Amino acid sequence: MGPLDASIPRRLFAAAVLLAAAFAVRCSPAHSTRPPATDPSLAAETTLATQTTEAAEIAPPPPNGGWLPSWSPDGSWIAFKASSPHTPSDLWVMRANGLDARRLTTRGAQAFRWSADGNSIQIATRRRGFDEVLSVDTSSGAESRVVGVPPAASVPVYSPDGKLLAFTVPGEKKVRDLWIATTDGSRSEAVTESLGVRSVFWGADSRRIYFEPGKAYGIGLWELDLATMESRVILNTYVGTPRLSPVVERIAYPFPTNPGEFAVHTCKPDGSDEQKIVAPHLGGRSLAWDGTGTGIFYLGEDAPEGLAKTEETTEAEPVGDPDVLPPGHTPVDQSTLHGSTVTSLWRLDLAEGTEVRISPPDLHVVDFMVSPDGTTVVLSGLLPDSTSSDIFQLDLSEEKLTRLVSSRPSSWMPVANRESSKIAYFTNESGGNSIEVVTPDGEHVATYPGVAVEETTRMHWLPESGALLLFSPRGILAFNEDGPIAFPNRKDFRAHLYADVSIRSDKVLISALPRFGVYPGLYMLEAVDSSFELTDLRYPPAPEVAAELYLQPRWSFDEQRIAFSDRTDLWVMNGDGSDRKWITDFAATNTRGASAPTVVTHPVWSVNGEWIAHIRLVFGEELLQRQLWVIHPDGTDARMLHSEPVDDAFVMRQEEFTNAPFFDLSGERLIFTATDSGVPNLFAVGIDGGEVQRLTTGGALFPILLPEDDLIIYASIAEGNESLWVMNGDGSGKRPFLPSGGSPANAEED
Repeated sequence: MGPLDASIPRRLFAAAVLLAAAFAVRCSPAHSTRPPATDPSLAAETTLATQTTEAAEIAPPPPNGGWLPSWSPDGSWIAFKASSPHTPSDLWVMRANGLDARRLTTRGAQAFRWSADGNSIQIATRRRGFDEVLSVDTSSGAESRVVGVPPAASVPVYSPDGKLLAFTVPGEKKVRDLWIATTDGSRSEAVTESLGVRSVFWGADSRRIYFEPGKAYGIGLWELDLATMESRVILNTYVGTPRLSPVVERIAYPFPTNPGEFAVHTCKPDGSDEQKIVAPHLGGRSLAWDGTGTGIFYLGEDAPEGLAKTEETTEAEPVGDPDVLPPGHTPVDQSTLHGSTVTSLWRLDLAEGTEVRISPPDLHVVDFMVSPDGTTVVLSGLLPDSTSSDIFQLDLSEEKLTRLVSSRPSSWMPVANRESSKIAYFTNESGGNSIEVVTPDGEHVATYPGVAVEETTRMHWLPESGALLLFSPRGILAFNEDGPIAFPNRKDFRAHLYADVSIRSDKVLISALPRFGVYPGLYMLEAVDSSFELTDLRYPPAPEVAAELYLQPRWSFDEQRIAFSDRTDLWVMNGDGSDRKWITDFAATNTRGASAPTVVTHPVWSVNGEWIAHIRLVFGEELLQRQLWVIHPDGTDARMLHSEPVDDAFVMRQEEFTNAPFFDLSGERLIFTATDSGVPNLFAVGIDGGEVQRLTTGGALFPILLPEDDLIIYASIAEGNESLWVMNGDGSGKRPFLPSGGSPANAEED
């Protein structure tokens, strides 16, 4: 099929069928069950926990900072979310004084809310490929389905008497409807239709429920009387996240007066007695009542003392050596790494109409919650010494700020140059993200501060020029000691999806969207004389079959061949784009329904070019599995080496957020990342099969191999942050990679 064929491409049609099947699987509310062993694509699932049990005995690490703090109903506990930079955010609880912090989930949690009795917390999460609500026991961490709450529902809001639940569920065209259910699950039903419901809260009598209608933003406030099932409009203007005070029985909400300016409006639950108070520092939708009902708390921006720029202010002194700043990055003033303005916590006195800053001027507040008795505020934010969001307690009477949860610096994603003489990695140790370059002995080589790093950012060494290449879907930046390497036709590309650097020469494969409305194409950039020369590899040089999608391209070690995925099948071709062919045929089997729908991603070559390892995602009737396979480049002798269920947030994004599997120097063994109990760790398996060997136990990400020394450098998450460690290829001899690095509290022992 040529590139100009006007008919529906065979492989895109198959992909559409597959996506439809995947959607049906993800929306199924059934519990996960192990698939029958009669399906060869789902059999031989490797159970890592039965091979080694020591992981279950390791105490969870302390939290690395946190955000979204939430008081328990009696004010004795605080729930919050925390994570390391590249693992899903999990739910934690601690006592109100910050002691006894415990991690309740290991598979990721999104929104959450305490139950009325404080014995459990309801979370929105994704365990089996679709969104659902689970109840987590605060003592044991045991998870269970919330009866009567369907998939994709929001976290329920308990009525004050604890007998009913209110939540929203997407209906037709994904418009969320309001549902009411009994707490025992005996009854559950929608009470609105295609209205678009937000910001649900109960009246004090548990009889009335209030909500904002509107798909994208609130356009009013409605009341529903459950006794009569009649609804009426309370407010018909813009409403920004209304809050009810049970003390004074009034509703407060922010109201825009000018662009970027708000007032606070309050009214009775029936919409009468509306009052308007100017709030110059109010900066958004969220606010909260104080404990007495006489004041309103909210977040607002204000230039902090010492950070406001005056006419006498000179240019910032650079951090580190300005000669090693990467091209495209300006010197960074360390004092402004958390922003030139600080978002503070303010209180508006409703009687006086005056604002007072509550939080310290150097604390950048992210979010907050007032204690049930109104005497204390718990908040998350950053002080100048924070590496990420910390959790603080603010005593309102004594104006005393106490840090309850501290963040710790992380280092991640090590990459070695061709000779393994330099190791580059990302770190936030200085408050902002930077690139550090060291020798294998830990000797400092260079620092590049002020680098914008996202979760999708990757880094590679160009072997010939010794340049570093930073890649993310937002763009590509390459530089060496002599300056930048110019990227051609920058404006012609809408998005970059993946990049791979050759082993021997400065050739970069990129999968990219060349312009709007065009499918991802495959291109090669070759660094020549401080600039990249671009070659279009989308179309074969001779008439032959061509792919429509080019994803996760990967060079063979001799640079003679390229492997890539079209999201359904695995392809190989010569380095110049000729002799391309697919070596799996799931496009056909998925369409026929002959086996469980399967997609192939992330190919990697063995050193000798005899094998290609890759990931297969298999959509069973009630379970999605991630499998590790190897196959010869001619499509023969395919072997499955490992399989695990996709039952947590980390596995859902594992291929994109950790290093792909890789072969050791012999080509007979694969190192890969897998999870048990939601914690990612490193494992090894021979291509001839056999038992999977565990290499780490405390949690690990981003492994790389120093082949001559048979060493693996990786980011350990054993202490909740990410720190660089090194071990022998068989998992022995674990030690911190950097001499100055701290030893994780749960350090693995040989």
